[in-house]
Formats: sequence, C-alpha cells, structure tokens
Amino acid sequence: MARIEAAVFDAGPLIHLQQINSLGMLSLFKRILVSEHVCQELRSGFHLPKNCFITDLAGESKDLAKLASERYDLGLGEASAIALAKQERIKLLFTDDLTARDAAKRFGLEPHGTLAILTRAYRENMLGKRDAISCLEKLHSDSNLYLTRDLVDWARKQIESYRK
Repeated sequence: MARIEAAVFDAGPLIHLQQINSLGMLSLFKRILVSEHVCQELRSGFHLPKNCFITDLAGESKDLAKLASERYDLGLGEASAIALAKQERIKLLFTDDLTARDAAKRFGLEPHGTLAILTRAYRENMLGKRDAISCLEKLHSDSNLYLTRDLVDWARKQIESYRK
C-alpha cells in the first residue's frame, strides 16, 4: 500500500468516517495533523488514531487562521486547518466543507474530502468493491455528510469502473 506521507484534517472527515465505523481508512496516512480548534469540534469520546497528532499554531499561523476565518467566512476549525497546512508546508488538506475547499485552493493547498479517502482506500486494496460501495451508501445514509444522490451515484460508478 502506498501510504500518504502527511495531511492536515479538519473535523468533518474524521467525524464522518467515525459515523460509519471506518476510521481504519486513516491508516492510508503516515501522519495526520489536526489543530486544537479541530480537536474541540470533535465529539467527546472521540479517540484520535495513533497516526493523528495535535499541532499548535505558531503566532503568524494564528493570524492567518483569523484572516482566513474572516475573509472566507470559515469556522475556526477549517481556518486553523488551512493555517496549519501552510505552517507545516503540507499540501494535502482534508475537509468536507466546500467553502473551506475554495479557500484552501486560494492558499495553494490541495483540498480533498471523505469521498477521496474512501476511493483511495479502495484503490489501495484496503476495501473490496462491495465494502467500498457499502461505505459509500453508509456515508449517504448514516453520517451527517451532505451527499446528493447524484454524487453518490457518480462515486459508485467511479468505484465500479476502476480496474485493479
């Protein structure tokens, strides 16, 4: 399996994977960094995986988080995730918030969401086709991630058409 060296996460993908009992997919990453603000957004009782590290924002990065929050109308979790990615020079940012994705692109980051984790887990043989489709359907029905039926159908076709 080709593991991803490092990524920064906001709370959304962590929560959504937990809601479908699929936090094991996070083993795709060698290191996952989260800010203190992201940790505060996680429900009590949420246990960060071993490869997940809480990382403080330095002074300038705190200013960047505040700026991103105000300029792009982001919550502190999303804004601090963007600032943390910039601070640590990590291009990959995982968020399911579309506004945060747009802002992340403006900061030169590469944003992805929970569906990208799911499809990567399938491509890396962590999940079989049936399990990947089942997780996709659970994301739609059992998590609070907003997915339209069209998007679920599109992702299902991507999984079904991928040749291993």
